[in-house]
Amino acid sequence: MIYRLKTLIVFILLSLFICGTAGAYTVKRGDTLYDLFRGKFTPAEIINISQMIKEKVPDFTLQIGDKIEITNNKVIIKINITKEIHIVRNEDGTITIEVVKYPVNILRTVVSGEISHSLFYAMQKVGESDILAVRMANILEWEVDFFNDIRTGDSFRLVVEKKFCRGKFIGYGKILAVDFVNQGRLIRGLYFEDGKISGYFRPNGKSLKRGFLKAPLKFFRISSKFQNRRLHPVLGVYRKHNGVDYAAPTGTPVRATADGRVVVRGYTNANGYYIKLKHNNGYYTLYLHFSGFKRGLNEGEYVKQGDIIGYVGSTGYATGPHVHYSIKKYGNYLNPLRFKAPTKKLPQAKMDEFKSDTYVYVNMLDNSYMQYALRNNFSGIMFF
Repeated sequence: MIYRLKTLIVFILLSLFICGTAGAYTVKRGDTLYDLFRGKFTPAEIINISQMIKEKVPDFTLQIGDKIEITNNKVIIKINITKEIHIVRNEDGTITIEVVKYPVNILRTVVSGEISHSLFYAMQKVGESDILAVRMANILEWEVDFFNDIRTGDSFRLVVEKKFCRGKFIGYGKILAVDFVNQGRLIRGLYFEDGKISGYFRPNGKSLKRGFLKAPLKFFRISSKFQNRRLHPVLGVYRKHNGVDYAAPTGTPVRATADGRVVVRGYTNANGYYIKLKHNNGYYTLYLHFSGFKRGLNEGEYVKQGDIIGYVGSTGYATGPHVHYSIKKYGNYLNPLRFKAPTKKLPQAKMDEFKSDTYVYVNMLDNSYMQYALRNNFSGIMFF
């Protein structure tokens, strides 16, 4: 009896919605425009409405969770906070479709924090999202190893765009400038673009993006460093260790540390599944002990810095899941942990434009230091 009563109530509420009484509805799995509009519009009108919506919003599809408001003469489909579709029945009985777009306002603001536990915790502590932490780490990944180099007391300061619509925060825009103090070293990056060039540059015009990433993994621990003499864990003899072992769970994606071409994609008893990349200026990188390669990646193909080339494993002479990473230049092995990758620099002809375009961001960063000093009664400020 109770079940029948609940069913009747639901039916009555749905009927009220369909018949045009004011109300709101959240789209659920399986809902279609025909189901939602049946009773308020004729089948022919629903088909016409669907066609008109597709003409005005070609990529529109009804999504689970979409909000719909309905009154006697109007139906509003809330695609998101910035866009709505208004379906209006006019006094003469005709139907018109209007796409209403609400303006997005962008506010440039300074976000700053100090690290006590982790970068994510520090960002959350100042009321910001993990997304902002990840984006900052991506900008600085050529300079800072965020899983091994971070220390308590390190700090950051960002100039970032925040987007607002109808009084609500809806997300971040560009990070326009970043200061990161890591173990007493200040790294400053300023965003610059001119149609051909875009990226983050130091105040002297040198790009923060180096020719090589610091490591082929984003999440790892170093299990063995570059050594002239190391006891091999499998063979039990002393040998030179010509690279760095980065331990991570099996299946962790391995990235190409620089643009290059695949010259070897193969298997040996010692290396397991491995890849060798050839780069410009006599550089080669090797990645050993994969559990597998990226599907479709073959010898001769070109890969870009950051592209996934394979997955961590323990094939070959390995006691656990890791990737062995080596760098060679003209046949000589280099220590990846000490390797200083070459950087690009803005052309001298662009420096005046660069300084002019980033002047505001520099002032916002520097003035925030001044405000901090004044609040804390500091007599002077030291910049690195």
